[in-house]
Amino acid sequence: MKNFREIIKESVPTLVVFEHAGMNDAVEVKYLVKDLKDKFAEKANIWRVDGSYNGHLKMEYKLEEYPTYILFKEGQELMREAGKKTEAQLEDMIQRAL
Repeated sequence: MKNFREIIKESVPTLVVFEHAGMNDAVEVKYLVKDLKDKFAEKANIWRVDGSYNGHLKMEYKLEEYPTYILFKEGQELMREAGKKTEAQLEDMIQRAL
């Protein structure tokens, strides 16, 4: 299984959803991520990362709010959005990187 660093360096876009287990809309985000994984199965990677267990990533990416969505491609951060987002907004984010 690939790790975080390997995944974000791939040539396909990788949307990383930084969340926190105790956030109010955790269940909603879980289903949103599942739907995105289904829609972009071969075109993009979609990863969930719990910031409460990955403090080093929280500090490295200066996360101030959950959820935070960061889109990577070939190791570079392309876009970042924070707060509640719709599936359509996240789809658009991914589509722009394809």
